[in-house]
Amino acid sequence: MKIHYVPTLLLVGTTLLFLLLAAGLLLKGRSVRHRARTFRSRAVDAAATVVAIEAKDLSLGSSPDTRYFPRVSFVPDGASEPVEALTLTDVPAPPPRVGDQIEVAYDPEHPDRVDVRATEGTVEGAGRTWFILALLAALTAAGVAAAWVVLAFVVWTS
Repeated sequence: MKIHYVPTLLLVGTTLLFLLLAAGLLLKGRSVRHRARTFRSRAVDAAATVVAIEAKDLSLGSSPDTRYFPRVSFVPDGASEPVEALTLTDVPAPPPRVGDQIEVAYDPEHPDRVDVRATEGTVEGAGRTWFILALLAALTAAGVAAAWVVLAFVVWTS
């Protein structure tokens, strides 16, 4: 069997780069999930008034999925001025109307970080996009490695 060094270095190097990318994406996902858990552990509940609704279309495939994120105003504990912030999570359907009261949870250290109370306790989705990207990068690394194996043991030995 004759080893072709240039294609071997390119394919093995590409595999290693994709594995490093997958590891980085996995670490980012874990970081996002950890921050979500930390937020939940120290969050303070408050009643907030919806001042606006921002619709965001998420398109995966042919049909867009519209999610609604309320902009709320509330007075944090120990403060005299209200804080206005866009919630970190969308609200369950149907969305509230402007002027409605909703329960929120906010970070006392950063009152502009607000979450809708109805979604509390669900940190499983936090970081999911990063985990999916890490999986795709790892699968790509496996595919490049498989291509090298095919080249090395099937094509180059013939």
